[in-house]
Amino acid sequence: MDKNRWFACAKEAGFESFEIYQLLNEERSFTWFEGELDSYVTSHVLGTAFRGVIDSKMVNASSEDTSDDQMEDVIASMKQQAQMISNEEKADLRKPEEIKQEDKQIPVSANADVIRALLGETEKKILAFDERIFQVTDLVYEESRTIRTIVNTYGMDLKEVSGINVLVAGAAAKENEEIRNHYEFEPVDDAASFDSDDFVKQLCEKTVGKLGASTPASGEYPVIIERGAFTQLFGAYSSMFCGDAFRKGISPLCGKLNEKIFSEEIEIIDDPNDSRAVQRYAFDDEGCPAKRKTVVEKGVLKTILHDETTARAAGTESTGNGFRSGYSTPVDARVMNFGIENGPHTPDELMAIIHNGILITDFAGLHAGLNHVTGDFSLQCSGYAVKDGKKAEGLTLFTAAGNIISLLDHVTAIGNDRRWGAGSVSCPSIAFESLSISGS
Repeated sequence: MDKNRWFACAKEAGFESFEIYQLLNEERSFTWFEGELDSYVTSHVLGTAFRGVIDSKMVNASSEDTSDDQMEDVIASMKQQAQMISNEEKADLRKPEEIKQEDKQIPVSANADVIRALLGETEKKILAFDERIFQVTDLVYEESRTIRTIVNTYGMDLKEVSGINVLVAGAAAKENEEIRNHYEFEPVDDAASFDSDDFVKQLCEKTVGKLGASTPASGEYPVIIERGAFTQLFGAYSSMFCGDAFRKGISPLCGKLNEKIFSEEIEIIDDPNDSRAVQRYAFDDEGCPAKRKTVVEKGVLKTILHDETTARAAGTESTGNGFRSGYSTPVDARVMNFGIENGPHTPDELMAIIHNGILITDFAGLHAGLNHVTGDFSLQCSGYAVKDGKKAEGLTLFTAAGNIISLLDHVTAIGNDRRWGAGSVSCPSIAFESLSISGS
């Protein structure tokens, strides 16, 4: 692909500025089942996205075929798009600026023998953990490497390499005629040195812990939402902090900038380049430098997360949160390495603090049970009873209903167990004053 030819063609067609974004994604996936490597799949995909400004309107296109003989057709199609756009907001691409790209460690790409050994050993550990575990339902090791590049007619020329390795496992346990299952995933820096003991322990304890579970009586209970479950719940509402939801008036936080919205114990940070995170980004997908933002400080909403478009609409600057969910999707304001900061309490201390209540470990049907405009939720859950400050019997088939904003304004205590996983959101376990539970 001769990018300069594309730029020249775009200029001749009347484009005021033009950008070429490319994402090279290389993946390997190993699936293990009953003592054998079940599948081994590799992929190599180079996707290209084009953005151009003509008559002050932004237009987009994407393709996996970036041969130069497609150039005139792609640019003509983009020009035709612009004629159909009635949006009067003036658009432009970013101009280059200094971006500090610190050295970051990319996870080791292991050879196939090492990966087979890890999967085989992990399967044996899971089956040996408890006699009630009768099957490893899922066991997958995946490696992903990405190279992002952004060049435009203003002289921007950026490149960044990222990578992640993940181990995914599921187990099924049986007692009498009851069968329960659970799965976990864990980032892996180096398969050759990865110790799966803690991973297996967490998976198996949660799997067998679901056996013999009962349904709690309906009522209002003090609750702890475990870190994994709360990360899922909070992540599902993350768009309420982003500029597009404010621009459209559909964020439940509209009109509340610099106002107290949550408990004073809540501090929320967004930092795409956070050194603690599994994946780090020195710049967003528009070429804006990444930076650390305090989104909520002592319960007060301090920052709305913007890309270039939402920032212009709000009369402010981009916060470096313009990301794509894939090369062919448009840029949107998105959270990246975002979440609630740790508190001082261990998970055991949280149970001692609420003394009697419910520990929620899993939500089901997450997106179907959420209202993103109001913040209301009603979700089927599973977890454990908390009795006399200790984790007790398993609980299942109950529904938790509430409002995410009200919930975060009634915090009892915050845990210190936040961990970075494969996603862009992470939170610790949090104890709340009460939540409405519908059970037996």
